[in-house]
Amino acid sequence: MESCDGLIEKIIKIKSKKSSNNHICTIIFYLKIKKIKILIDKIIDLKIGELEMEREISKKESFIRQILKREWEFFQNVHHTEGRAECQNNPQEFEIMRRSQWETLPDEILESYLEDLILAKHRGENIVQDKYARMMKYSVPKEYEIIKDYLPEISLEKEELVQKIVEIYLGWEEEIIKKYPKVTSKGRPLHSEYDTPNHTSIETYLKGELSSYSVKTLKLYYEYIQNCVENKINLAENNLKNIVLKKGYKTIEEAEKSL
Repeated sequence: MESCDGLIEKIIKIKSKKSSNNHICTIIFYLKIKKIKILIDKIIDLKIGELEMEREISKKESFIRQILKREWEFFQNVHHTEGRAECQNNPQEFEIMRRSQWETLPDEILESYLEDLILAKHRGENIVQDKYARMMKYSVPKEYEIIKDYLPEISLEKEELVQKIVEIYLGWEEEIIKKYPKVTSKGRPLHSEYDTPNHTSIETYLKGELSSYSVKTLKLYYEYIQNCVENKINLAENNLKNIVLKKGYKTIEEAEKSL
C-alpha cells in the first residue's frame, strides 16, 4: 500500500500531463485531509493513554499526600517525656521515610489507612502518638507500665494479624541485611532485644506501627503481603530502594558501594 506522500507525488506528476487543475487540487486536498486525520487520531489515542495513566497515578498520589499531611499533623502533637524529638523538626526526612513506605502499597490499603487517620481525628485520638507509646513496651518498659492503661485496647484478632505481618516483614529485612550490610547498618537494629530508650528496633517499630491500623487495614495489608511472598516480592527491599533513590542514589547497590 502506498503512503499518502507517494500518492500526492504521483498526482503532482499527472498534473503536468493531462488532468485538470481543479480535479488534481481536489484529490490533493482530500489526501492531505486524510493524512491529517490519521495523525490526529494517533495523537488522540496517545493522549487518552497518557490521561488514563495520569489518572491512575494521581489517585495513588492523592492518597499518599493526604496521609502524609495528616500523619505530620499527628506527629507534631506527639509528646515525649524528654521533650520534643529532633525528627519532629525535620519534615524533609519525614517525607522521605513515610512516602517511601506508602509508595510500596496499593491504593486499596492506602485508602483504608487514610480512613483510619480521618476517623481517629474525629474521635479525638492521635494514632501516631499511640504508635510511639506502644513501642515503649520494649524500649522503656517501666514508663510503658505507667501509660499503658490510657491506650486503646487491642483485640486478639488485631494482635494475631500484627504478629503474622511482623514475622513476614522481619524475614524480608533479614534478606536485605545480608544483601546490603553497609546500607542497612545505618538503620535500626532488627530485633526488639536490642531496643534502647533512644533507639527502637525494626521489630518494635513494626509492632507499634501496625497496632495503630484498623483491623480492616491490617486484613488488606496481610492479604497483600501474602501475595508478595507468593510472587517473591520483598517489600522491605522496595522500601529501601525508594529511600536511596530519594537520597540521590540510582540504586541500592550504588549506595552500598559508597559506604
